[in-house]
Amino acid sequence: MKKYPLIVVMCFLYCLFFSVVAYSAVITLSDGSTIDVSNLEFSAAKLKATIGSETKEFDRSDIKDISFTAQKQKKIELASDSADLPELYQKALEILKKYPDSESLLVTEEENYIHRRDGTNLSRYRGVTFIAKEEALWNAQISLSFDPHREKVRIIHARSFSPDGKVHTLSPDQIKVSKGTSGSVFFNQRQQMRFTIPEVTTGSLVDYSYEIDEFNPFDSNLFQGRAYFQGSRPTGESVLRVSVPHDKALHYVTYNCEGYASAPEIIDGVDSLIYNWKFTDVPPIISEPYMPAYRDVVPAVYFSLHKDFTYVHNKLKPMFEKRFKLTEEVKKKVDEIVEGAKDLNEKIARLYLFCQKEIRYISIKGNLASNQVGHPAEETLKNKYGDCTDKGMLLATMLKHIGVEAYPVGILTNDAGKSVRDVAIFDDNHCITEVHLDGRIFYLDSTATDYRFPYFRADDHDTIADNAMLGTLNPVPLPPPEDNAVHVTRNIRLLPDGTTKIEFESTQNGSSEAYFRESARNLKPEEYEKQIRASVAALTADYSLELATHTNPLDFSDSFKAKSVYTLNRFAPKSGKYMIFSIPYFELGFSEVSLEKRNYPIVYTTTKLRTDQVTIQIPEGYSVKYLPSALRVQSPYVEFEVIYDQQDDKIKITRKLALPRRIVPVTDYDAYKKDLEKIAFSTKERIFLEEIPDYESNKSKNETESKTQEGGQE
Repeated sequence: MKKYPLIVVMCFLYCLFFSVVAYSAVITLSDGSTIDVSNLEFSAAKLKATIGSETKEFDRSDIKDISFTAQKQKKIELASDSADLPELYQKALEILKKYPDSESLLVTEEENYIHRRDGTNLSRYRGVTFIAKEEALWNAQISLSFDPHREKVRIIHARSFSPDGKVHTLSPDQIKVSKGTSGSVFFNQRQQMRFTIPEVTTGSLVDYSYEIDEFNPFDSNLFQGRAYFQGSRPTGESVLRVSVPHDKALHYVTYNCEGYASAPEIIDGVDSLIYNWKFTDVPPIISEPYMPAYRDVVPAVYFSLHKDFTYVHNKLKPMFEKRFKLTEEVKKKVDEIVEGAKDLNEKIARLYLFCQKEIRYISIKGNLASNQVGHPAEETLKNKYGDCTDKGMLLATMLKHIGVEAYPVGILTNDAGKSVRDVAIFDDNHCITEVHLDGRIFYLDSTATDYRFPYFRADDHDTIADNAMLGTLNPVPLPPPEDNAVHVTRNIRLLPDGTTKIEFESTQNGSSEAYFRESARNLKPEEYEKQIRASVAALTADYSLELATHTNPLDFSDSFKAKSVYTLNRFAPKSGKYMIFSIPYFELGFSEVSLEKRNYPIVYTTTKLRTDQVTIQIPEGYSVKYLPSALRVQSPYVEFEVIYDQQDDKIKITRKLALPRRIVPVTDYDAYKKDLEKIAFSTKERIFLEEIPDYESNKSKNETESKTQEGGQE
């Protein structure tokens, strides 16, 4: 891939051969510097260009890139009007009285989105933050991302306002622009503009404003955006303005705006309609365990030129079709992978595993096509790398060759919130594969490298799949708890001195299995043993570990299993004639119900099931004094059952905990909290064993009588 930019430049230069172009452009030199030029002329491996009033000649080898759309950022004097800062400072002090523990306050912010008649777009932002504590000084560091081939950024002002009334303004030469992302597994052409606002201390206002001019949009009809009006700090005022020409309709949807004006004020401008939303005195979000994503609970506005996804799908569909090509190279690889497979399911599983394991995750983004559609299947196959869209495209194309209908589809992962489908916006952050087979639809995720077919990533569950090729929006189902299960068996032998010998085995599937596979895959056998040893040592320092092993995490032909054998010396305490036994790792805790009341629903990533089968060998000379009672809890959100049963000299315990729902509403929190607390309490109960009176003397007497009887018989 590193050769591509050079090839592109050569093509540009070839097209310019013996030609003059009276057009401004940006030349990127081999050292990475850029120059604004005009009147380009290429001849005899030389490029002549006008720079200001001068003409300069460049060797072809000195040129890295030529862009006719990018515009170099201009160093200009920053605006200095700061007349409203004293008033905003007083406003900040008033807000601080109401929220004295806040680290910072968003005193005011204003977002403006302008869609011009020619299809270009302009956005402007101003934010004023009050620094209440040292922990918030990071607010002085600003970073803005932009695509230099499509956007131009201008800093309008950047300054601080001190408690003594002094204004400290950023100098333009302190603004730095870095190259696009190029590290780890993410590569794109976007650049970062960074600067640090000067003289910011506790008690300062941080005030900055900028605009982004999208002079070269991907599509002049794809104007869309979003705004959120609440965060982790108090907000004095937050304003959103969206402007569109009179002949274009703006479609919008609002969420969580109860108590605020969800409908905008619409102002008829000279050549546009301006939609205005204003939110004042917005309290901070107080985080709760297992709460929804912020975007699902804060006041939000989403807007677009398109009410439904018809235009977007029509735009993307030809891009998908162009890349969705079943070439000979792809066919050949599919035939090689599925050779000898016993049935269609095994073929699908093999192709799934290939895309998971053999295609390395690397994300290369450059334009609308690569962002939303990815690269052609054959290209991803040849490169042996790609991101989620590339992997989804490749798997769908490979499945096509074995007669399985499949498509790459976009989703918003459930940890990021609920996807917006009420207006047409790009609201996906991930791509998976939608499979149509035998009248049903199911999903696979090629980025889920530790999931065994037919399982897929937990954060894909209970989302909405956007299929641009079919023009459909389908729900990705939430699997039953049985598909995200951990099954544990423990055989425990208790000795009279309280020593406890334990044989542990577990088997998993779904998300639980993927978690254990990943953990085991990243540890050497000795590291895995060390981890188990540390876990056992947390129970008691006096122990021995006889076995700590697991199945091969790279073997996807069967479920992942783990096994350990260990001894806890004198683990069960004795009090007089009683032995008190607590089953190791049997207690359950639920931090999600730690609050007395909740403001937000409990949100899990997916469903869950855990079963325990425990067999305890009663020590010689002891009988059961007390076993905890059976408990059964049944509700739409939790299913629990535990049964203790004595059978001769053994205690059998069976336990099942299932969480079949992903979301528990606030209205059901009290009942859910009581159920989980009841379950947690039950798992803390102990087993009491009692010494059998005169057991040793009776045992000795019985042994003597037995020997006497045996002697008489002889």
